[in-house]
Amino acid sequence: MSPAASLLALSYAALDFASVLPEIVLVLGGCAALMLGAGRGAQASVSAWTALLSVILALLIVKLPLLLGQAAPSDIGGGLLLDSVAEFARTSGLILGIMLVLAAWYQPSSDERGEFFAMLLFALAGLLLVGAANDLVILFMAIELVSIPTYAMVTLSRRRLATLEAGTKYFYLGALAAAVTAYGFSFLYGVSGTAQIGPTIHAVSRALADQTPEGALAHNIAVIGVVLSVGGLLFKISAVPLHFYVADVYQGAASPVAGFLGFVPKLAGFIAIVKVVDLAGWQNTTEGGLFWLIFFVSALSMTVGNLLALRQTNVKRMLAYSGVAHSGYMLVGLVAGPTGGVAGNAAGMMSDGTAALFYYAVVYGIANLGAFALLALLRVNGRSCETLRDLAGLLRRSPLSALLMALAMFTLMGLPPTPGFWGKLSLFGSALGAGQAQTLPLYQNAIFTLVVIAVLNSALAAAYYLRVIAAVLLHESDDPAEPAPREALQMGAVLCGLLLLIFTLLPDRLLQVGRFASRDLRSAAVELRATAPGDAPAATLVADAPRPYPG
Repeated sequence: MSPAASLLALSYAALDFASVLPEIVLVLGGCAALMLGAGRGAQASVSAWTALLSVILALLIVKLPLLLGQAAPSDIGGGLLLDSVAEFARTSGLILGIMLVLAAWYQPSSDERGEFFAMLLFALAGLLLVGAANDLVILFMAIELVSIPTYAMVTLSRRRLATLEAGTKYFYLGALAAAVTAYGFSFLYGVSGTAQIGPTIHAVSRALADQTPEGALAHNIAVIGVVLSVGGLLFKISAVPLHFYVADVYQGAASPVAGFLGFVPKLAGFIAIVKVVDLAGWQNTTEGGLFWLIFFVSALSMTVGNLLALRQTNVKRMLAYSGVAHSGYMLVGLVAGPTGGVAGNAAGMMSDGTAALFYYAVVYGIANLGAFALLALLRVNGRSCETLRDLAGLLRRSPLSALLMALAMFTLMGLPPTPGFWGKLSLFGSALGAGQAQTLPLYQNAIFTLVVIAVLNSALAAAYYLRVIAAVLLHESDDPAEPAPREALQMGAVLCGLLLLIFTLLPDRLLQVGRFASRDLRSAAVELRATAPGDAPAATLVADAPRPYPG
C-alpha cells in the first residue's frame, strides 16, 4: 500500500473514534480557544480557561477505562495503536500540559491569546498522536502537528524583533529537518512496500540483518532510511549538530514558551526516534553506522552543550544549551535499548535504556518547566528575570521561589537524591550493561567511553547550575527580584516543585512509569539467529501477546 493509499485508508469505519477522544477533545478545545479569543471584547482569561479545562477533560478520558476497570483496545485502526508508549505519551503529556497552561496563563499579553492557546492544544494533540502512531505517514503528520504550532507559539509569545527572527530561524531549520525525515521514511517504505510500522519491522530488520550479496541493495536502502530518519529527528530534540537555533529561540521566546520547548517537542522527538530504532531492531544498532551516529551525536551534544552553557550569564540561554546536553544524556539510553534488546535479557531498570530515557525525559521536562515558570513569575523593575544578576538576593525577598529554583537546578544537575540523579544513574547503568553484553571489543569500548564522557560532562554541568543556585541563595542585591501577583503562574511553578519533591521522596514511582513505557517495544522480541553454520543471520519477529490496559 502506498503512503497516499495508507492516508486515504483512514476511513470512519476503520478508526475507533472513542479511543482517540482525548486527541479530539484537545483539537476541539483548540478551536474553541481560537474562536472565544477572537473578539476584541473577549476576556483574556477565557482562552486560558478553555485550554485548561480541555487538558483536564482529556486526562480524565485517558484514565476513565482504568477507573471503570475496563480494558482499552490496542489496535484502534487508522494507523494508530494504543500500547504502552502511547499511554505514556498521553499521561505524561497531559499532566505536564496542565502545568504548561498554568505557566503560560498570562502569555501573550495581547489580543493573540486565543491563537496562542489554540496552538498549545494542537501541539499537545500532536504529542499524543506521536505516541500512538503505527504508520509512518501518521507518525510524520503527528510530528508536524507538534512542530508547526510550536513555530507559531514562539512568534506569538512576544512582540519583539528578536522573537520574530528566532521564530523564522526555527521555522526554516524545522522545515529542512522535516524534509530529511520524510526522505528517510520514503526509503523505509521502499524496503517494506508499506507505511504500516508492523510489517515494516519485519522488512527493515530483516534487510539490516541480511549480509548476503543478494540482499545488499535492500540492506543499503534500509541503512539510509534509518539514518536519515533519525538524523532529521535530531532537530526535534535539539541535538548537535542541529542545535544552532536553540539559544536564540529560547531567549527570544517568553519564558513559559521556552519551558514548553524543553518538553513537548523534545519528548515527541525522542518517542519518534525510539519508534524508528525499534522498527530497525535494537540488535541492528551496530549495523550500517546507526550506532556510530548515536554515539557521536550523544557525545558531541553533551560536550558542546555544557561548554556553551558555561559561557552564559543569561539564564535562558544557559538552560537552552543545557537542554542540548540533556538530549545527549538521553541518547545514551538508545545505545542500551529496551530489556531484551542490545543489553540482552536481563531484567531491571539498569538494563533498560529506553525505560531510563522515558523516565529522564519526564524529570527533565518538569525541572526545566519549573525553572522557566519561575523566571516568568519573578520580576525586576517590571520585567521578567533572565540573567544571574536578576536572581541575586531572591532568598531574602521570596524564600519559596528561591528554594523551588534551587530544587529545579539540583534536579537538572543530578544531585542525589533528586530524581535527576536516579535518571542519570539508570541511563549510564543501562549503557554499561549493554557494553558488557557486546561481543565485539570495538563496540564494547565505545559504549564504555560514552559512559565516561557522560559522567565527566555531568560533573562539568554542575559548575553552571551551582552559579544559579549561588545567585538565588547566597548573593545579595539592592533590588532583588520579587514574585508577580499572578496566581496561575505561581500555581504552575509550585506544582512542578511538588512533583520534583514527590519523585525525590518516592523515586520508584516514576521509575515504574519508565519501565511501563518501554514494555511494548516490539523489536525487543526480534531474535537474530543463524539458520545454518556460515549462513547470514535471519530476523524472526516473535509476536507479542495481547497487553492488558496499563494501570
